[in-house]
Amino acid sequence: MAADRRTASLGEHLQELRRARGLTQRDLAEILKRSVSWVSQVERDELPVTETAMLQRLATALGVPARELVEIVLGNDAADEERQRPYVEVLRLALAGHPAPEAVLGPTPVRSAPEVRVRLRSQTARAWELIHGSRYEELGPLLADLIVKLELASRSAVSKKEAHEALELLSDAYQVAAAMLVKVGDNGAGWIAADRAINAGERCDDRCLVMAAEYRMAHTFVNANERPMALRVLRQAIEAAKGVENSYDPGLLSLTGACALLLAVLEAREGNGKDAERHLRTAGSLAAKLGADENQYGTEFGPTNVAVHAVAVAVELGNAGDALHRADKVDTSPLSPERQARFLVDVARAHAQRRALPQAVSILEQAYSVAPQEIAELRIVRDLLADLEHFAGRKRVPGLGPLRQQVTRS
Repeated sequence: MAADRRTASLGEHLQELRRARGLTQRDLAEILKRSVSWVSQVERDELPVTETAMLQRLATALGVPARELVEIVLGNDAADEERQRPYVEVLRLALAGHPAPEAVLGPTPVRSAPEVRVRLRSQTARAWELIHGSRYEELGPLLADLIVKLELASRSAVSKKEAHEALELLSDAYQVAAAMLVKVGDNGAGWIAADRAINAGERCDDRCLVMAAEYRMAHTFVNANERPMALRVLRQAIEAAKGVENSYDPGLLSLTGACALLLAVLEAREGNGKDAERHLRTAGSLAAKLGADENQYGTEFGPTNVAVHAVAVAVELGNAGDALHRADKVDTSPLSPERQARFLVDVARAHAQRRALPQAVSILEQAYSVAPQEIAELRIVRDLLADLEHFAGRKRVPGLGPLRQQVTRS
């Protein structure tokens, strides 16, 4: 007899959901990148799970809305709060329904004046600055307003040049939206934004914009643990870039390299070290051809980002010593606060793998000082903090408690 969700504990409900999907504890452990013992303890309610990030991962693995598990653990109010962050909700609402209803249901759109088009370009550039600075509270409302204006501008243009400019900016805005939504854990809305970015790129016949949008879509699938779909999208993007080895187009080189780096991380997560290193070598050769760190299409691709991803790959493969050795040689100063913070998280993970808890906490504190909202939103950080507390047991790790309070409060 099925347990009543209103009275069942989290462990009982998870066990029922797992069995309903035909999964063993080992199957679920592999999906979550956790031990079988961890799954067993959670199902027996011996190990509490209170982090919304981990509840979201469990929900994705078991095919239920995250809200269902959040309600069991934290109550209805917490589930509502998790969903309705104002800066996320305003962007979600901007993506709901037709992207520009005024253009279809209202009067004929008025052509944008030149000064308006200049302002739209400036606002799009600002959106990229905000996403790389992990400033989501300011970014959400800006994008919600910008997307509507660009949709209208793309439909009211009277020349091919005007239309191309508006569509280029529109694809960029949707890419930023997709990136932000993935960061805050809304993969469904992120997928919508990435798909619209692809459409805008197609409408202005720009293969680099299409490829950039596919790269953003792949990130939504990676974050949702949909590896086959992520691989399909990345391979499509690389297929579209055929002949890149003979190209000196920095945008095409950067996008292909960024896709190779994401493929390297995916292969590493599956334990495929040789394939991961092969993709890293591909990215390295493209970065060498590029010659310097650039930020084409928001990728931050270049030699530094390749080195940063080499550390991430080593961590995913469980090679903590190799990861720390590689990390010592990386100067991340050319990268954005977002990318610097993500690199520090990987370094902290490597220390955690070696059970060097004080070092892991110290590195996470650095990451939080660099990009506090990025760290507060990253699911992997909350999972890592929970792991550190689990490893510490009754031992006191300086800074761990205050850091976790900071992260969960942000």
